[in-house]
Amino acid sequence: MMDRLEALRASSAGRRGVYRPEVLRLRNAADLSRLDELLATGAVVDVHDELHAQLRELVRALNPAIKFTPEALDAAATAHLNGTDARSYGVWVFYPWSGRLVHLLDEAEFVRVRTDRNRNKITAEEQELLATKRVGVIGLSVGQSVCLTMALERTFGELRIADFDTLDLSNLNRIRSGVHRLGHRKAVNVAREIAELDPFLNVTVFQEGITRDNLDAFLTEGGRLDVLVEECDGIDVKLMARQRAKALRIPVIMDTSDRGLLDVERFDLEPDRPILHGLVEHLDLEAAARARTSEEKLPFVLPILGLEHLSTRMKASMLEIESTVTTWPQLASSVVMGGGVSGHVARRILLGEAVTSGRWWLDPDDLMREAHAYGGKAVQVDDQWNVAELPARSLSNDDRIAVAERLQASPLALAFTETEAEALVTAGTMAPSGGNCQPWRFLNHDGRLFIFLDEVRAASALDPGHRYAHLAMGACLENMRLEAARRGLNAEVVHHPLPGVTDLVAVMELRGRHGASLLPAELEAPAAHIAVRCTNRRFSEQLELNDAEAMGLMLPIARDDRSSIQLVRDRALIEHIATLTGRAERIRFLNTTCHHDMFAKEMRWDRKEVERTRDGIDIDSLELPLTDRVGLRVASDSRAMHMLRGWGAGKAIEKLSAKAIRASSALAIISIRDLEPATTYEGGRTMQRFWLQASAMGILAHPVGAAIFMGLHGRFDRQGILSPAEHREAEEVLNELKRLVDTGGHEPFFLLRLGRAAEPTVRSLRKPLSDVYHSTPVHHA
Repeated sequence: MMDRLEALRASSAGRRGVYRPEVLRLRNAADLSRLDELLATGAVVDVHDELHAQLRELVRALNPAIKFTPEALDAAATAHLNGTDARSYGVWVFYPWSGRLVHLLDEAEFVRVRTDRNRNKITAEEQELLATKRVGVIGLSVGQSVCLTMALERTFGELRIADFDTLDLSNLNRIRSGVHRLGHRKAVNVAREIAELDPFLNVTVFQEGITRDNLDAFLTEGGRLDVLVEECDGIDVKLMARQRAKALRIPVIMDTSDRGLLDVERFDLEPDRPILHGLVEHLDLEAAARARTSEEKLPFVLPILGLEHLSTRMKASMLEIESTVTTWPQLASSVVMGGGVSGHVARRILLGEAVTSGRWWLDPDDLMREAHAYGGKAVQVDDQWNVAELPARSLSNDDRIAVAERLQASPLALAFTETEAEALVTAGTMAPSGGNCQPWRFLNHDGRLFIFLDEVRAASALDPGHRYAHLAMGACLENMRLEAARRGLNAEVVHHPLPGVTDLVAVMELRGRHGASLLPAELEAPAAHIAVRCTNRRFSEQLELNDAEAMGLMLPIARDDRSSIQLVRDRALIEHIATLTGRAERIRFLNTTCHHDMFAKEMRWDRKEVERTRDGIDIDSLELPLTDRVGLRVASDSRAMHMLRGWGAGKAIEKLSAKAIRASSALAIISIRDLEPATTYEGGRTMQRFWLQASAMGILAHPVGAAIFMGLHGRFDRQGILSPAEHREAEEVLNELKRLVDTGGHEPFFLLRLGRAAEPTVRSLRKPLSDVYHSTPVHHA
């Protein structure tokens, strides 16, 4: 049995490239002999003869005004044979790939009957004109539907098809074929399907696909194409085919099978028109031929796709590629619709009807205005998806002055000069803050510096208790302390909590001036890097942080029972923390309010926006490769995130977020005694000294604390920003981190990744002093 199976398999393999049927007219002696041979050798395994039914249809098509009875129609069909033996009438078509022998009307009559129902959406005269046209189709997924649509309507005289690929099982969600054709060339499959539909159609097959060597033959050999339908995946072929089509003045059609996107380029009417509507004109098109990786192809793919116009499901699915899905999704409904629309437009162009160049979206969801569905339950999705309100207030300058006047200055206090005050405030503004929100406001009143927390700027879905805002304020005050000491200013920082006033963080008073720096030796280097320190998000080399470097980083850190720092250098532990961080970031990305905070409030997508606001996160500062940058842009779509959340997905977000930690030399965890505002403020001072020292040592530092701040979120969330399930998972992540890292009984509060890399591409800007600083005249007694 197995030998017989192998013999049949080998025989089938020999017919894999065959796509032309044999058309036999038995009035021809050679054809009659060939039929005898086919029957004698057993090549024919199935005979299908429905000629009489075809003759009945032919009679009706030739006499549309006559109402035949069934008997009269049978008689008229027999009479049409005019005495010819029915077995010899018409043609016998042998399909060698299936062994089928089919009896059909000959070409003219066959075409008359098969196109009868086209009338008069396509008139007889138009049908004759279309039979003189040449159409080329490159790429046979959507392209297959285009080919079959045009073959069904018989809207070409010659069809040239090209695709180098073979049919895979995963193609059968959108390509009409059968499992018995798996492994066959797509181009051969399409040619066979057309031949089985209409054996008289002229199909030319380029089984090797399109190359630089055969492109001109495809476009011109046997006559120049009248329309090119381009549906291939290869970006180099897309561009190369258009460049030659433009030179030859051949119009090009493309359907992208997402939201019904259709492109028409009328190079026949507009020979100077830029390819792809000018969307790739700014790129080096020759580089497309050399592009091999996704990173190299993306600059060309993105303008063609139009990222902002992709469907929500496509965006959500993109984020899961190589995580829970293998590649770009395509659906049969979209592919078939694209084939129909492309075939319709091609026919209109071929008939000389008015079709302009352009890009159109024929999106059924948009047209029908239907709700998206999740798990069978209809949910109306809009751009604003229940973002929680974050209560906050901001004092005016008059309010701040009123607070300042309630506080008596120390008898020892001197007045800062305006120059001194501005220098200290400038140093304070160089401190880091969550999302670069810069939550500080400064008042120079009667020569004293009052430092306020601006609750509006501090308002964050990630920090409902303002604990991380106080961390930033601690870093701000540490910068001011260091700068004052560097300038020889003896400045005292005093806390003055007042009933009903939560905005005032500290007051800085001048107690004396000295001609030289007051900094101890271990703080000179950190103080010198106040303006140099920044968040460097570049991926670092995985260099081991040695003991001397670890000791050096801890040099300026004062012994304090309120805060501590743990360095993590073990690779297995770093890997584990990377996984935990990915989980926490997934919660953050998929949460409604956190997502809105991140993408609507924090992110700055272009340089113009960066310069205008001078706050937030400049996308260039994220140092992302193009693939990840595109992923972030896709992730900014709240509807796509809502959809991922409904699917219980988001693994790609975990991978993206964990990647940076895996590229670290070490991690630094800042821990604090408790979560009281004063303690978090002290934690900020510790963090800033550490970060400044890292900067002085040429070690990058990048906050990656989602595993901590998401886990602490539930202790302060009074607005229900996170769901109970999200809080539970976030707390599990934090508890696992605590299990992994011994913080000496302190609460993990902040996490930095450490490494070595080149200087950052850009640095986060700061708001001008006039936006955060107000000064009143000094009143002398």
